[in-house]
Amino acid sequence: MAESSELPTLVVEGGPLDSLTMPLSPGSTVIIGSGRLAHMRVDHPQIELAHVKVAWDDVGLSMIDNGSRYGTWVNGEPVETAALLDGDVISFVAPGTKSPPPVVRVHIPAGVIAAPPPLPPTEEAKAHPAAETGPAEAARLAAARARAAVSRRRRRRIDIPFAELARLGLAVVAAALVLALGWQGWRWLFSAPVVSTIQPAQAEPGLTVTLIGRRFAGEAAGNVVWFGDRSVPAATVSGDALTATVPSLPGGGTVPVVVETAQGRSQPVNLVVLAPLAAASLEPEAALPGDEVALHGEGFADGAVEVTVAGRPASVIGAEAGSVRFQMPAIEGAPGSEHPVVATVAGRRTAALNVALGRAPLVLSVEPTRGVAGAVVQLRGVGLLSRRAPTTVTFDGVAALVAEASSKELKVVAPVPTRGEPEITAPFVVHSGAASSSSAPPFTLQRLVSGSFVLRFLAAAAGDGSSGQAFVATEIAPLLLLSFKDDARSPAERALRVAAALNEVGVRARVGGGTVRFEAREQPLIGVGVVGTSEFVVRTTPQDAAGYATPPGLPSRAAPPTAAALARYWAALLNDYQTLCSGGSRPSEVAALGPAAALDQLRSALPWQYGTGVANERVATLRPDLRQRLLELALRVP
Repeated sequence: MAESSELPTLVVEGGPLDSLTMPLSPGSTVIIGSGRLAHMRVDHPQIELAHVKVAWDDVGLSMIDNGSRYGTWVNGEPVETAALLDGDVISFVAPGTKSPPPVVRVHIPAGVIAAPPPLPPTEEAKAHPAAETGPAEAARLAAARARAAVSRRRRRRIDIPFAELARLGLAVVAAALVLALGWQGWRWLFSAPVVSTIQPAQAEPGLTVTLIGRRFAGEAAGNVVWFGDRSVPAATVSGDALTATVPSLPGGGTVPVVVETAQGRSQPVNLVVLAPLAAASLEPEAALPGDEVALHGEGFADGAVEVTVAGRPASVIGAEAGSVRFQMPAIEGAPGSEHPVVATVAGRRTAALNVALGRAPLVLSVEPTRGVAGAVVQLRGVGLLSRRAPTTVTFDGVAALVAEASSKELKVVAPVPTRGEPEITAPFVVHSGAASSSSAPPFTLQRLVSGSFVLRFLAAAAGDGSSGQAFVATEIAPLLLLSFKDDARSPAERALRVAAALNEVGVRARVGGGTVRFEAREQPLIGVGVVGTSEFVVRTTPQDAAGYATPPGLPSRAAPPTAAALARYWAALLNDYQTLCSGGSRPSEVAALGPAAALDQLRSALPWQYGTGVANERVATLRPDLRQRLLELALRVP
């Protein structure tokens, strides 16, 4: 063991650091532990990073346990703090532990540290003086008494000042709290704003409320009004009145309102925030006395709901937050006349919405009042658009293509009539969801029944008009099924554009005394163009091709055609109809792609004569079964 002849030393016994010595100096403190910051590092799993602290001060040499998990022992006795004497052994686990860690022995040269004064004999020693007569026993008792004395003196040095310091600290904190509370109290009592009332006590977001109080900031910008956790700047301030706009809040209910200025915050006053009361729509938009009508909107659950129509009270059937149902009262007026509907909840009124007198869908006007197949007709009325199902229109029982639709206006394309008369007063019906219009102004559908037939293209409905698809057709039969809007707003608008382009090409050919031919193209786009020109009349899209998988009115097919195959078929159909109507030759292009018996039957039904061509009368009187076969031919792409 290495020793110093002048200074106390700590010596490790056992383990890889056996005989490691650390001298101590007056006033020094040594940390013994397994951590890298320990002055005497002793590695072992049961030794804490900073297990004990050994100090040499004016009391002598002592040690303190630093709150270790396993504890500290001196000469086999558990200790938390102890005076150290020459030869004492500091261990870090209980005696008898298997595989104990190294220990630290204390060596104090004689005379370096003064021995503590002797203590008076204990009561046990007085009763049994012989027990302390042995030299070894006397030394042991002396050491124990010395450690106890040092520990007591150390506790007096450390604990008492700490308690005094704690009391002093508490006094300082208490004084600071008193001062702070006093300052805040002074500010609240004599400087912070005060709010006494809020008017009105109920309001919805977006409305202005007035706060009555005092000590508001002179400028509106100096006042912040808190509605719960949402803040807004004051709108105006004048003397004891301040106004602010209720912000949008998550849900309704009671919220605290506080005014904050640079001097502090007021006490809260409560505001009942109401859900916004608004009327959005009527369903239906036209009704007769006794009909049930729903007023849709919000805020109808904040109190009893009253409804008036043209100022007359209506019977409320039921109300919930988003709608109120009422019965149309008896009112006077012409069919289609409009009357204001107003709902009142807890003194608040909705903006007026107009309900028309009649049964929706209600058609009020038609423009023009006559036209041929393919003409665009504008219908005006009320409740023409259904929110739950497509709106469809029929002329004389034949579906018409709806090109544009709104609640008050429809633009439809007059269909090809099924009857052969020159003029038909065609009753038309608007179907809006489950309801249908019962009356409408008349429309006269015209057609040529004399003279020579001129091939003309028009837009037409597919099926009953509810599929969203559209045909490019002739007065003979449909030809091209469009299922995609492409660069138009809808397939219907696209059909109108394609029909107009084809008609323009036909007019140019007739004026020039020639014929027009069409061809399928794949560059730069897949579609149909005019032979001998760069003109492109219609594109075939994958969506168009997919529409032929489930054609309207026919069974589904196994797989749709490709866009390129569809372009070839469209070009063949256009060319064969041109041949039939302008030359009398046998159509052959569709037959080259697949069965085309219906075209041969059409050629027989529409014989072409030199000088006169095909008679209009023949077209007007085509048999319905042949028209059906021609429709199937157009939809069965090989």
